[in-house]
Amino acid sequence: MLPEIHLANLLTLPDGRTVEWEAVGDGEPLLWIEGGPGLPAHLARPDVALISDRFRCYLVNAPGCGRTSPPPEPNGYSLDGHVRFFDEVRRALGLGPVTVMGHSWGGLVAAAYAAAVPDAVRRLVVIDGYLGDGSVETAEAEAERERALDRVRDRDWFPAAVAAHDVWTRLGDITPEELREADNPGWPLYFAEPESAASRFHVKRIRREVRWNLEVSRFWEPPGSDTNLRPVLARIACPTLVVVGEHDFICGPVWNRPIATGIPGATYVEIPGVGHLPQYEAPEASRRDLFDWLDVTA
Repeated sequence: MLPEIHLANLLTLPDGRTVEWEAVGDGEPLLWIEGGPGLPAHLARPDVALISDRFRCYLVNAPGCGRTSPPPEPNGYSLDGHVRFFDEVRRALGLGPVTVMGHSWGGLVAAAYAAAVPDAVRRLVVIDGYLGDGSVETAEAEAERERALDRVRDRDWFPAAVAAHDVWTRLGDITPEELREADNPGWPLYFAEPESAASRFHVKRIRREVRWNLEVSRFWEPPGSDTNLRPVLARIACPTLVVVGEHDFICGPVWNRPIATGIPGATYVEIPGVGHLPQYEAPEASRRDLFDWLDVTA
């Protein structure tokens, strides 16, 4: 069995559900929404440490992750279910309007939250997000993916990394531990320069710390695959920043430009030379772009 990794605090919601959370930093409140779906929020400790001098960042394990209770009904794993959950947690923590920041699948949830509960979201930041698998033409997405993979296709680890992603086609007959082990060879693909010191550090850390909530992963494969949030983007009224890595093979520019064009007044930033995790490969640029945008929109 893998050792457990805990967030610092437990919260009980009015209906008795348990929520695992912790806060990092000082300043105005920021709610981080982790990706996956099904990844634990402790993976984002380095992400929020980067901005903890400006925000008090709340890491919250989503339903079924870590010590957070699973939803009472499977539909609690839906997009709407996650939006309701995070707003319940925000109110239970006594927070007013917050900056909501989501990465990857967490960016989808963050955008849905800003559209559904506009009074709760002061600002929205989406990092290498997307609007659902149905939001981009398949051919366009596959072409971008192949261009990104072409950069590392000659590496000796590449065949094993690509093969690791086949595990997502057989979630029905696998355990969380087996999913973690099978998926581990694939993590270098998330970095544009996997052999750099920063990338190697984070690949090693993610492999050590990753845990999966298999129930939510199964819910989203394939029932969530036709999600398309584009029609509701016009409801988002808060200042919005969309950040994406140039060489992201999974949620690259083709997925993120529609977020920025669909949200009135949104700012789009493409960070060159990085992949799915620009905050790890280019932390200084990620921090600068965020803070410059904050200074303009304050």
